[in-house]
Amino acid sequence: MILVVAALEEELKTGMKHCRGLVRVSGGRLRRGTRDGRPVGFLRAGVGPEKAARNLAEALDRIRPDRILVVGYAGALDPGLELGSLVAVTRAIGFSLDPEDPDWDRVRVEETFELDDAHALVRAAEAAGIGATAGIALTSPHVLGNPAHKESLFRSLHASIVDMETAALARVAAGAGVRLACIRAVSDEARDTFLQPFAFDPASGAGTRVRTLLQTGMAHTWRQWRENAAAAGASLEKFLERYL
Repeated sequence: MILVVAALEEELKTGMKHCRGLVRVSGGRLRRGTRDGRPVGFLRAGVGPEKAARNLAEALDRIRPDRILVVGYAGALDPGLELGSLVAVTRAIGFSLDPEDPDWDRVRVEETFELDDAHALVRAAEAAGIGATAGIALTSPHVLGNPAHKESLFRSLHASIVDMETAALARVAAGAGVRLACIRAVSDEARDTFLQPFAFDPASGAGTRVRTLLQTGMAHTWRQWRENAAAAGASLEKFLERYL
């Protein structure tokens, strides 16, 4: 059985709509169904590395998949990636900021995992008529929304995208001896700023971010996110229809 894992319900729905007979298992985060007679599991892991790792570990106590496919949205670090682009992850890197002196130019690499099947995922995407590349993903404990911070991480760690779960999920899968692959769709480009009010910036406090959000307008920020998420979700759905 393949277990599809995503942080958000809407990310999971890009795959669940192609399956039949979905039923909830043990509380609701975990569901099972079939695709062309083959069993498929779906786990809503939640946002952030700690929550995602905990929920995957609990799920693996209940089921034993042959492999895990992590899907979802990601922010682009590579300025060449466009909205809706798919990136199959070759390596997931978890990092942190120094709590005493947080600085996006001096991040600390905490863990690195080589992931399975990246090039097979790229071929599957191309077969579905979607452009895809293979690249490194960073897993951040914070939302990243400042283009300058994205550029700094792109230069220092040579990663294509950033998310908030993949490396933590890879750690749990490795500990359980389960293969894990990941493909994500770009929901914000490297130059985008609409997530900046929600991003951690050691150079400015929460008050500054609130003022930025008020100046930008919450409705505008929400609308931009929904439009971008829809574009990213469309790419994932098209891919998963073919892949599953």
